[in-house]
Parts: sequence; C-alpha cells; structure tokens
Amino acid sequence: MKKFLILLLPVFVFGQFSGSIHPYGQFRLSDNSQLNLPFRFAEFELNLPLNDFGEWEFKSNIAVEYRWETNEHQFDLREAYLMWYPTFGEVKLGKQIHSWGAVDGNNPTDNLNAYDYYYMFLPGAERKLGSISSSVKAYFGDLQIEGVIIPEHTPNRMPFGEEDFPFDMQKPPIIEEVENPIEYGVRLQTSAFESDFSISYFNGFDRGFSQKYFNAPSLEIGFRNTEQFGFDFVTFINEFTFRGEFAYFISKYDDSDIEITLVTLEEHAEYLQYVLQAEWSGPLDIMINSQFIGSKTFYTNGMTFDTNQGLIVELTPDNFKHGMGTPFAMFSEQSLLVSATGNIFDNRLELVGSSMFNLTEKGLMFGGRVDYSPIENWKIELGITQFIGEENDENNSFTKLEDFSQINIGLKYSF
Repeated sequence: MKKFLILLLPVFVFGQFSGSIHPYGQFRLSDNSQLNLPFRFAEFELNLPLNDFGEWEFKSNIAVEYRWETNEHQFDLREAYLMWYPTFGEVKLGKQIHSWGAVDGNNPTDNLNAYDYYYMFLPGAERKLGSISSSVKAYFGDLQIEGVIIPEHTPNRMPFGEEDFPFDMQKPPIIEEVENPIEYGVRLQTSAFESDFSISYFNGFDRGFSQKYFNAPSLEIGFRNTEQFGFDFVTFINEFTFRGEFAYFISKYDDSDIEITLVTLEEHAEYLQYVLQAEWSGPLDIMINSQFIGSKTFYTNGMTFDTNQGLIVELTPDNFKHGMGTPFAMFSEQSLLVSATGNIFDNRLELVGSSMFNLTEKGLMFGGRVDYSPIENWKIELGITQFIGEENDENNSFTKLEDFSQINIGLKYSF
C-alpha cells in the first residue's frame, strides 16, 4: 500500500482532491458498551485531469478503515478508474462503483457492485464495494444507453465471526469460486411526458453465497448465476416526486458445474423485488420520504440442507434465500420506510428522523440524528437507532437486531 500511495503522490500535487476525517463511536443502548466494529475514519477523493481539454481524467477514492478496540487500520482503495469524454458520451475503465436505478438507496436493479455489510445502514454508494469493470455511456437525444462488463466476480463483504454484529455469521469451510466469472449488463434510459424511464438487464453471479453441494459431512457453498430484468421510473406531480423500481430475477446453478459424486442442492428460483417511493419538499427545507419495499418468490425447484434438522429438504419459497438484490428486501417480504429531514439556522443544524416497519411480522426500527456545524467544514453528529422485534421469536430479524440498538457520536471535518 505504501508503494501505491507513492504512485498517487503526483495526483495530490497536480490534481484536485477533497475528503473528510470522520472519527465516531457506536455505543449500545442496552449497556452503553462500545461496538467493536470497523468504520471509515477518513476518506479522500482525487481527480487528476490528464490533458488541457478535459477529455481525460483519473479519479479515485481512498478510505482509511479503523477499529477503536484493537487500534487496527487499513487502507481501502474503493475506486480508481480512467475516464474519457468522447463526443458520444463517456467511457470508464478501472475499479468503479456503479449506480443504477431510480429510488434512493434501496435499489433492487442496482447489482453491479457487491455490498459491504459493515456499512449496511449507510446511504447509497457508501455501502458498496468497487469492482474492476469497464463501462460505456452513449447519448442519442433523449435516449441514453449504458453497457458494463465486469471480468471478475466480487461477493458481498460479510462480517464473519464478529461478536458485535447482530447476525451470527460464520464463514463456511468450503466456498467454491465462480468459474468463467465474467458479468455484463446494459441499461436504456429515456425521457417522456416530463418523466424518466429505464429498462435494464444484468447477467452475473450472486453477491451472497448459497448452498451448492452436499457430500456428508461436508456442505459446499457457491454462487448462483442470476439474470436480472429491471424497470424503473421517476415522475413529478406538483411538489411530489414519485419513483419506482422493479427487478425480476432468474437464479440457478449452471448444469455444467454439477459433480455426480455430490448431491446438488439449490438449482432454480425466480423472484421479484420492488420499491415504490414518494417524496415531498416543504418549507424550511423539510423533505419527507417514504419507501414501500417488497419481495416475492414465485418459483423454486431443487433441494436445500436444513442445518437445524440436519436433513436435505425440498427448496421452497420459505427457505430460499435471495443472493442478489437490495438487502433490505431480505429482512421482510414487505416493509415501509419513512424519513424526514429539515435544516434550520442557515443550514447549520440538520435534523433527521427515520423509521422502518416490517409489514409481514412484528418489527420496527426508528432513529434520529442531529448534525450541527459550529464553523465551516466542521460538523458534530449525534444519532440514535432503536430496533424492536418479537420477544418470543428468536428467528425474527428485528429481534436479532435489538442488541444492535445504539447511540452514535461523531465529529467530521471536510476539506
């Protein structure tokens, strides 16, 4: 990493850079103990023009991840790519974080990048992992076409063995890597009737692992091949903005991967994820936002290993686990998110409130945050998050999250 930073020295000297230093702590509401999880202590965004006419640029994003209890730190090259602006659009090559879809944050059609579960409750690109890829955008009047090729499969970053993470995640002993891991996608976007519409297609491999083979006593884990067909829109009615996103997934293991000596488990499933969003802008910069998130598994075929019973059982919509799509759709078949933000004192004080309701079983999350900027570029942050589940149901996702209820205290300097 030191050699890499030396190579980036010309970018600091001749390029444009911005970033932040952001120490903060997370403390349980139950006993005020500190959560021993990593966080991004600092982040730097670099931009280096490569010619006088601005047709070429080099962009990168570097984060420093830190853990208070063990004093461990590591550098994370989140993005580093070359960008070209030809007359027809733009071309990118390198490690990138892509952005597909129309709704805010919880995009079922945005699967080009894996998720970092350590940052699952951060917005948008903050919870994504960069991937080596190439992308091309071309503009033809109101029509925009984007193509993306990803030569390597990147799985979700999971918090294996983290005692302070709400879900007990143990790394499987055998994880089979994807053969021929090339992934690709295309998105077409256009405008009509004062609205934006797009359709998309992505062929890749699940970001989350799933059971593949069982050969007693070993259980082998892999990543299904999944096709995603997507549609999204944005439209406006007076002070209201409406957004929608739908993604249909066809997920299965390639028959050519099957080994006769092993029992093949999950084979084929088809499911839908969708998000409907409405937002309203009012006086005093008040913004109210609501999202209805849903998922439905329509078809399953195959077998799975039930770890509780120690038996191979039929794969059903109830025991099938989505490996691609928005993670929040995996907590509940239907949920409602509502948030409100407001700014006062010349935008020096920002107030944020949010809640999430599980509509299929008992579950509630609510939180609030206050950000105060005493002087330019400095911000003091105070937040609280509370999860409430079903007291007698240990399998309830929100029950597992109850011990993750926390207070956040932070200080942020931006430059």
